[in-house]
Amino acid sequence: MNYSIYIIIGLLFVPLVIFFAYRKDYKKNPTDFTKSIRAVGAVLLAILLFVGLKEGSKHIIPLKKNYGIEFNSERKNFGIPTIEKDWEKNKYESDQFATYWWKPEPRIGHFKKVIEFGLLNAKSETDYYQNDSIEKTFAWSKFDYNKKSFEYFLEKSNGEMEKIDKSEFEKYIYK
Repeated sequence: MNYSIYIIIGLLFVPLVIFFAYRKDYKKNPTDFTKSIRAVGAVLLAILLFVGLKEGSKHIIPLKKNYGIEFNSERKNFGIPTIEKDWEKNKYESDQFATYWWKPEPRIGHFKKVIEFGLLNAKSETDYYQNDSIEKTFAWSKFDYNKKSFEYFLEKSNGEMEKIDKSEFEKYIYK
């Protein structure tokens, strides 16, 4: 959400409120006026801090986010499929904690990679495959960076999903 408009309205609205409050309240009781201004200022400061921290965290967290094509040499060390040079990052699906990479059409074989992030670095990478000889089925492998291990899955044409072992996964992707 874009909070800029709210900040601008707040910066315009607060001085007007203070001006009218000054004219009305200060003349009645200067001590009460000072207390109310401090209370309003504390609330505004808390709101600005909250919004600022929330928006700022999007640019800072996760701390390490260079898991694009430049990370392919590390992927090879782990045995994770790489991102090809013609793949594109999907900015609409990607967010602070997930990055989606897509192969250009035709999307047969290894066609999609999803990198999920924690606060510090990547948690997992999921690679999706479609075999052109078996219609409407997908297989994917998920590498967990914490466990340094893979899990393999297959979704059949009827929508049924099952966990499979590595040999079954390799039969599917190399048919």
